[in-house]
Amino acid sequence: MRLAIWLLLLLNVLLLAYFNLAQVDGRSRGQAIAANHLPLQPEKIQLLTPEAIAQLPKKAAPAEPAPVEATQYGCYEWGSFSSVNLQRARDALANFSLDATVKQQTSKEATRYWVYIPRQASLQAAQTNLEKLHNLGIQESFIVLEPQWRYAISLGVFKDEQLASKLLEEVRGRGVTSAVKGVRNQEKGQSSLVINNMSADIADEIEKLKPNFPGSELKQVSCQ
Repeated sequence: MRLAIWLLLLLNVLLLAYFNLAQVDGRSRGQAIAANHLPLQPEKIQLLTPEAIAQLPKKAAPAEPAPVEATQYGCYEWGSFSSVNLQRARDALANFSLDATVKQQTSKEATRYWVYIPRQASLQAAQTNLEKLHNLGIQESFIVLEPQWRYAISLGVFKDEQLASKLLEEVRGRGVTSAVKGVRNQEKGQSSLVINNMSADIADEIEKLKPNFPGSELKQVSCQ
């Protein structure tokens, strides 16, 4: 009996010690957490007026991506061509996966006035003269590669004869005395090619074919 009393007493002592240790541990944890937080300083709290808020630095807005420039497409007419050169022109378009509609032209529509320097003895001679022209500021000149006019130098092609005469006078005034004016594409059976839905980039590439088709003109037209 006495042993049971002593056991109950010991159990009570152990329970009391356990709860006391738990309270001390809880207070220690609370003190440690409080130590990691700085105390509030009410005297440093400041209410901002709308004016003060407006003067605060603004966060830069994210830069918008540059717009992607859309490819421009349009309709063009390229010509005019003789029956011999017409197929060559169509083959050139085929290299760009382009097809075109043939448009017949009257002699008046096809006539072009050409300012040029007659055929040179060789490609080297033509290149030497072309360099001289560029040094004189005559940049729109190029060497003709068409068999009939190979190594001639084209200075300009016009529908209006007066414009051709004006250019001839101008280049002769710069010392190009060998320049002459002539009529091109006056033969019957002249045709042009109408190209639909062609990009401006490809149009620029076709412009580079002028040496192979002297007297031709590429112009943008209304789409039908």
